[in-house]
Amino acid sequence: MTNIPLFTLTNQIENDRVSVNHLFFPAKGHTQWHRHENDYVIVPMEDALLIMESNEGPKDVHLKRGECYYREKGVEHNVTNPNDFDVVLIEIEIK
Repeated sequence: MTNIPLFTLTNQIENDRVSVNHLFFPAKGHTQWHRHENDYVIVPMEDALLIMESNEGPKDVHLKRGECYYREKGVEHNVTNPNDFDVVLIEIEIK
C-alpha cells in the first residue's frame, strides 16, 4: 500500500460572503474526491501542472502564477499534484 500525501487547507477568511483558503499541495499529493458547495476562484502562487479528475476523466490543468481561474459549484473531482515540488493555491469561495 502506498502513502499518497494529502493536501492541506488552511482557512484565512470566513464571513457571510466569502471563504478564503490557503491550499498546500505537497509533491505527488492529492485532495481526495470532493464537491464544492459554492462557486470559487483559484489563484495559483506558482507555475505548475495539476491533474483534475472528474466523471469526464482526468484533465491536465496548466497553472500560471497569478492567473486566476473560476469554477462553478457542484462538480465532484480529485486534484493531484504530479510535480516533484509543492504547489500553493489560494481558493476564494463565493457564498
